[in-house]
Amino acid sequence: MPLTLDQQDLVDKHLTDAEAISAVILGLCWSDSKLANAAKIDLDESETLDGATTRHSLGWNPAWLTDAGYAAYDSSGTILEGPSHAPGPVIWAPEVRTFRLDDKVKDSDRGHAYRRRTSAELAVLSLWTHVVNTRGITVDRPLELHPNTRGTLFRDLLIYFLERSLPSGWRVRHEVPLTHIRGLHMRRDVGGRKSDILVIDDGGRLVAALSSKWSWRSDRGTEAAQMVPLTRYRPDVPYALATAEFPRAEKVARESIEDRTYHMCPNWVGSWMAVNELPAGVSPLEHWPSLEALRQAGTFRAEALGLSGLDTLVDDLRNSGDIL
Repeated sequence: MPLTLDQQDLVDKHLTDAEAISAVILGLCWSDSKLANAAKIDLDESETLDGATTRHSLGWNPAWLTDAGYAAYDSSGTILEGPSHAPGPVIWAPEVRTFRLDDKVKDSDRGHAYRRRTSAELAVLSLWTHVVNTRGITVDRPLELHPNTRGTLFRDLLIYFLERSLPSGWRVRHEVPLTHIRGLHMRRDVGGRKSDILVIDDGGRLVAALSSKWSWRSDRGTEAAQMVPLTRYRPDVPYALATAEFPRAEKVARESIEDRTYHMCPNWVGSWMAVNELPAGVSPLEHWPSLEALRQAGTFRAEALGLSGLDTLVDDLRNSGDIL
């Protein structure tokens, strides 16, 4: 299905803001986690959020949510600006809805796996919410999206973002038969395969072939069916990957056979990795006392891995116009 006018408007409003575009795409392709209740920390009477974090050996810091714009209340309805006035679970406003980011940890898992997954989900939610609040972004988050629908929506958002970001006259096409590409058009071994996304400049030059993958799996992480003829008959055309993968993001960055890999939200996935790697028994309060500290840790991790964002993809494509 084509993008709605509201979806197009969201992209247009934040076209040059990399974090805002990440927030828009992640929000529109939202997949709720069933473990959002992990945010409802149980408090003792006269206990602070920091005290409860230490007592429960949490892997996340409630200050991330409050820094992002959430308000925490105790069970009596009193805002938590110090010790609680009554025992019971923390009440968050607005309601906490985390993203389902890690398919490697089941909803039924407990122990350290549960700690890692829920902590990392709350970290990304905090980073996303901070951007949404500071940019004034309103995203109509879906309650449930079928995986295939999510992948198609991600592709369509990516195509529209590229169309609006690249120079006038450039074209972004998808599902083009490979036999329509010069150099492949009379090859007997190309067959009926189609490309995912092709980027063509204003002179009709094929600039790059791009694969869009909301998630990446080892059994379908390569696009060999279209890469083989492209690399054989058109080795001059770079082949890139754009993805929103979280649990395999590091593997994609290091092992993907595409020429370049770009991530929907590289800094957030860097923060996700950092929180996931926090050892059992180690407090997040020491490592990331604020949301800004968490954001900086994610940026450092993304840069160390060489994870590039969609803004870099646009720059790389646009700069190809200067290549003879």
